[in-house]
Amino acid sequence: MKYIQLVYNPMSGSRTFKTRLDTLIEIVEKKGYELRIWRTRSAEDFTTFFDEGNFEGCAAILIAGGDGTVNRAVNAIMNNKINVPIGVIPAGTANDFAQHLGIPANFNDAFDVIAQMKTRKLDIGVVNGQYFVNVCGGGLLTSIAHTIEPEFKNTLGKLAYYIKGVQQIPKFKSQKVRITTAEQIYEEEFYLFIVLNGSSAGGFNRLGEYASMRDGKLDFVGFKACSMNEIPLIFAKMMRGEHLEDKNILFFQSRKIHIECLEDKGFPADVDGELGPAYPLDIKVIPEGMEFIVKTGS
Repeated sequence: MKYIQLVYNPMSGSRTFKTRLDTLIEIVEKKGYELRIWRTRSAEDFTTFFDEGNFEGCAAILIAGGDGTVNRAVNAIMNNKINVPIGVIPAGTANDFAQHLGIPANFNDAFDVIAQMKTRKLDIGVVNGQYFVNVCGGGLLTSIAHTIEPEFKNTLGKLAYYIKGVQQIPKFKSQKVRITTAEQIYEEEFYLFIVLNGSSAGGFNRLGEYASMRDGKLDFVGFKACSMNEIPLIFAKMMRGEHLEDKNILFFQSRKIHIECLEDKGFPADVDGELGPAYPLDIKVIPEGMEFIVKTGS
């Protein structure tokens, strides 16, 4: 009998996913599969599990957790060259990547979508050898995921990101970077920049209005240094998906992006909500790099 492997993070989001395990087991068994369950205990567990695992006969790997959990699993799967479709159960806080796949936030609805086992090969990104499915960025707001207290985030969900973002406005500092692509070279001071594979990050659903995981391109969105009184207006435009035309935004698409920090100490890079590598950043897209379970019609 073929099986489906579930990997879940018990500490993600509201921590309620574990109460729905019986429902998922029942749905998977009705589809004729055995569900094997593995519960993570630390970030290092992902490497150990996928390094040592034998996935012969595995029809899919389900990852239940937030974007950081998905990132750790994807890196371990890619590094071990495991060629198995990936399903994402949105058990985190923002769940940006699951949303892009069309997976509903409600667990029962998510299970129904995953049970259809409709798959599609999608682009993924890589920065300095580290894979990402959704976003790579740098600047003040990209540190939010690392500074929000877990209980605060679990209680308020996406609202926690917005509150933390507003709190950081008075602390905004810019950093000067040089961005090199095959098409152009930019030198600019940014409060933050985001390289998107998906369309959302940190709960902002329309950050990459034109982003697609099927176009073989990455979307760069840079927030230029500007006066403090202009920042709330940019945030308002972000909520409506109208920010890409703002004079304080640099937007372009490219397959490869090289980013150098022109200051002694730059903001740390962020990769899918996890701490990223040091500058300079060599970022590129891998077209159709992984196969994911998606909603029918996506």
